[in-house]
Amino acid sequence: MSAMRPTLRTLAEVTGGTLTGTGDVRIEHLLIDSRNAAIGDNTLFIALVGPRHDGHRYLQHLYARGLRNFLVSAPVDAAAMPGANIVRVPDTLKALQAIASWHRSRFHIPVIGITGSNGKTIVKEWLFQMLRGEERIVRSPGSWNSQVGVPLSAWQLGPEHTLGIFEAGISRPGEMAALEAIIRPTIGVFTHLGSAHDEGFGHLGSDAKAIEKSKLFARADVWIHPNDRSEIDKLHHLLPGVEPKEWSMIGHGRAGDFLHVIAHEVIGDATHIRTLHNNAEHDYVIPFTDQASLENALSCICVCLHLGRSTAWINERLALLEPVDMRLRTMQGRHGTTLIDDSYSNDQSSLAVALEHQERIAHGRPRAIVLSDMAESGLPDERLYREVAATLARAGIAQVIGVGPAIGAQQAVFPSGTRFHADTDALLASEDLGDLAGAVVLVKGARSFGFERVVERWQQHVHGTELQVDLEAVRHNLNHYRGLLNGNGEAPPQPSPKERENPKGTRVMAMVKAFGYGSGAVELARLLQHEQVHYLGVAYADEGIELRQHGITTPILVMNPEPVAMETLHRFELEPEVYDMASLQAVVDHASKAGSAPAVHIKLDTGMHRLGFQEAELPALLDALRGVPVRVASILSHLAASEDPQHDAFTRAQIGRFTMMSNGIIDVLGYHPMLHIANSSAIARFPEARFDMVRVGIGLHGIGCSPEETAQLLPVATLRTVVAQVKDIAAGDSIGYGRRAMEDRQRRIAILPIGYADGFLRRLGNGVGRVRINGCEARTVGNICMDMCMVDVTNIPCNTGDEAIVFGAAPTLQQYAEDLGTIPYEALTSIAQRVKRVYVRG
Repeated sequence: MSAMRPTLRTLAEVTGGTLTGTGDVRIEHLLIDSRNAAIGDNTLFIALVGPRHDGHRYLQHLYARGLRNFLVSAPVDAAAMPGANIVRVPDTLKALQAIASWHRSRFHIPVIGITGSNGKTIVKEWLFQMLRGEERIVRSPGSWNSQVGVPLSAWQLGPEHTLGIFEAGISRPGEMAALEAIIRPTIGVFTHLGSAHDEGFGHLGSDAKAIEKSKLFARADVWIHPNDRSEIDKLHHLLPGVEPKEWSMIGHGRAGDFLHVIAHEVIGDATHIRTLHNNAEHDYVIPFTDQASLENALSCICVCLHLGRSTAWINERLALLEPVDMRLRTMQGRHGTTLIDDSYSNDQSSLAVALEHQERIAHGRPRAIVLSDMAESGLPDERLYREVAATLARAGIAQVIGVGPAIGAQQAVFPSGTRFHADTDALLASEDLGDLAGAVVLVKGARSFGFERVVERWQQHVHGTELQVDLEAVRHNLNHYRGLLNGNGEAPPQPSPKERENPKGTRVMAMVKAFGYGSGAVELARLLQHEQVHYLGVAYADEGIELRQHGITTPILVMNPEPVAMETLHRFELEPEVYDMASLQAVVDHASKAGSAPAVHIKLDTGMHRLGFQEAELPALLDALRGVPVRVASILSHLAASEDPQHDAFTRAQIGRFTMMSNGIIDVLGYHPMLHIANSSAIARFPEARFDMVRVGIGLHGIGCSPEETAQLLPVATLRTVVAQVKDIAAGDSIGYGRRAMEDRQRRIAILPIGYADGFLRRLGNGVGRVRINGCEARTVGNICMDMCMVDVTNIPCNTGDEAIVFGAAPTLQQYAEDLGTIPYEALTSIAQRVKRVYVRG
């Protein structure tokens, strides 16, 4: 495709930009994240500017790493970047979109554009599953449907493709026109109009949102909408300028151009539907039973009918549909490895996304990949795997393990040391991760290779109960608090030691104590380091040492440093909290013996009455600090009730006492250490408490200071298990230990492999606790056992292997904590470490 890639000079003309440097280099890769490792001579970095970021701040960093092509909107000192090629435009986002629109205009193939409030990614992936055997498809990677994601998706278009499938999402008026110009769909699919992003349309309501979304189809030949006729008529009335040539519909209404569902019935694990289309009846079998999957599959049927596929062909492809989980699941593997499970599909676009995710997870650790054949790419194998090998080399992959006959036949294009296996069985027979100890291993394969068996064999824990941690939700919540602090959510630059003595702006300390609030301290710390928080907070030295041993370099505050030797803290570059004269003297003594000591953080007791110097002890502290041979990095205190309005006067008194005591210390020291007292609740409720740094803890996990703030955050943790057995219990029988549940009627129960040893405590028994199975609430029956519990599913259709949600979207963590009679902190940290932690993004 290189020959079709434009020169930088052409892109300058397309964007109306001013070029400095040579314009002859051909641009193959567009880069928007400065942390991405894939930098080459043909890469163009686009310095996007938004409410939470400014790419211009990373130009020098990228230049030092070897990048030479930049698209900017701010003035750049070209003399400081000799050899750089710079295109300056008024707006880099609009320039990116203009590049993508121009690139799209070069290809004249059918393109399916998908929008709606829900189901976009599933419909896109199912269409890909159904059509990939006959078309050479380019599609949006993952959920790349934003103002940035859509142009990056369209940039993938090449002469080998015969069909494009792109999704488009919007959050406010005026956004869809830009996406329509890029996607330019010939076939439009409107999945569903729901409440998502209603806040972006304010008083304008759902009609305005429908109008905006439907602008994607301004030049479409056909518009497919899975809804009833009355809503289509309403949309058509609202959109007099949009005249699709054909309407394919699902729902009630007359037949003809519409697909009319006559009847549907759930039989076993499938839904059988009868439809009327073009005055003829047709039967389809969809391998799912929920309503959302039914609607999404019907959208796919309509697209395939429009493309001329027969009922028999469609049914054949429907039977092969697989559930879509676009989230890359990260978990601990054997031999100290970290596994990334991407065993759903394998193509070049999704490979690029997975490699970027792997780099973020790795944080300097060696990276390896287990990669299957890529089927139906539309490229000759030699060219395909040469491009794949180049992609892996750019990404810095240390070890490649290929699986399948096609990739094995192209061994010559891969580096020496690459291992190949004929199939998955051969892989499992020969590889056990022993020589990849400590590496981050991406397991990426086409569905037909069954790489889920590889993940199951190599993972460290196989307990059926797991805590799923959404790292993208953590990032979202972090940016929520950054937005409160800085007005934009962007991370200020990492401070130098000198800047830490004279801090500028309010910085963030992320609390990862208590096993990262139960979510896994190491993985959270890797994410937070990548997001450039300024400090990490742990309770004990052992927690900090573990982070250092896993490559975390961010400064770490240890809040309870004793009884660990000061030499140990110093060796692992851990900064202790000093809270009384003895702890301060221990640091001074160490400095006298060793010639230096770690920076310390002085803890003040302003009313919490836990650790810390009290006001009466301040004179003695000031005397001890005069001439002390130790640098004080910060002064801190804890608020006792910042979340509770009835104690606001007490909180303000604490803040005042903290200010007074800190000022006395600063006067003695002669410099200004960072001050911090605000926890998650205080960040929002007490702006005057933000000082130089804030400490974010439970807020990172989606719990705000009020229901209103919690609604702006995303839930991070989902505790799930599976149904181990379903059985009918006769009236008069008892259930569980102690025979606490005596049945007065016949009941159906499900046994779940989760008990009080997993953190699902005994107080949740006998109807207090609940889980959600197939969208329905199931209450506990009888006492909770150590490793199991029983729930009532009398009126819930379920089978062995069905998922049971303990908390997540519903029930929420807050509801789960209320059932326990406690707070979310305790609920999270009570989840036992034997419960497998699985990390996803989005």
